[in-house]
Amino acid sequence: MERALIGIDLGGTNIKSVLLDPATGRVLHAARTDTQAGSGVKAVVSNIVSAIARQQAVAKNQRRHCLAIGVGSAGLVDRGTVRNSPNLPGWQGAVPLSRLLGKELAGSGIPIVVENDVNAMVLAEQRLGAARGCRQVVGLTLGTGVGGGIIIDGRLYRGCRGGAGELGHTVISEDGPPCLCGNRGCLEALVGAAAIVARYRGRDPGTRGKRPGTTVAMISAAARRGDRRAVAALRETGRLLGVGLANIVNTFDPEMIVIGGGVAGAGGLILEPAVREMERRAMPYNAAHVRVRRAGLGPQAGAIGAALAAADGIARGDGRGRAR
Repeated sequence: MERALIGIDLGGTNIKSVLLDPATGRVLHAARTDTQAGSGVKAVVSNIVSAIARQQAVAKNQRRHCLAIGVGSAGLVDRGTVRNSPNLPGWQGAVPLSRLLGKELAGSGIPIVVENDVNAMVLAEQRLGAARGCRQVVGLTLGTGVGGGIIIDGRLYRGCRGGAGELGHTVISEDGPPCLCGNRGCLEALVGAAAIVARYRGRDPGTRGKRPGTTVAMISAAARRGDRRAVAALRETGRLLGVGLANIVNTFDPEMIVIGGGVAGAGGLILEPAVREMERRAMPYNAAHVRVRRAGLGPQAGAIGAALAAADGIARGDGRGRAR
């Protein structure tokens, strides 16, 4: 019987799931469902279990044995417990996600691994996507927030408690706008979606309110039509992102920085000024050898990476519910 892995990407709006062929990295089946984040932890866990059950049914129909289940979640993930997940109401404390899932799936006997969602994304890009073949990789996701993931010598670097890679909360402006983390001048506070919209509308980037319907996609479209205010807002965002990239380059000396997330959809409007600023600020030798690319696997990257993280957990002999 052939084998399969199940990967889940837990987002504030959607739960994305994939059935992955571990031998080829091919997605055999993909689906998504509403998270219903506002309904509480129990409802979200139930929806994850339903997504897993649907992929298990597909695996059974394809006569495949499911080796492991991986779940990617925003927030600090320490040995299967999710802490301070920003997009899930009620998850700001500690949610023992792998234990809760293990209880619901007790009869399956399938190991469960929980991983940070951006760690999962960068792992997928390093194994199968834009950074394939690279062993030193940093990944960023640009969206409502800014997440990060780090691969050193081909392996995820998580730190001592799973909190490494919070690159969106590196300070790039000492007296900059307030960030939701409680600090000021974080990269996230300056290049996240809310900051871009505020910048476009001529307000301080720390302003959280925005006119209903205004999105980074709309600003990007306006910039492509020649809207000078939109072009200026994206260029300034790119410049600030470049300050963050220079810090990453000088700290990690990666082969590649992979950038994903909805804001990255602005493409060169943000990335070109970002690379210019990075090259201006980073140590010249380091800057000359790093490549910056958009993520290549699209919206399934997080779920694919979660499945790969689960496979890695099995290879290391991790028990049920361990994130590493």
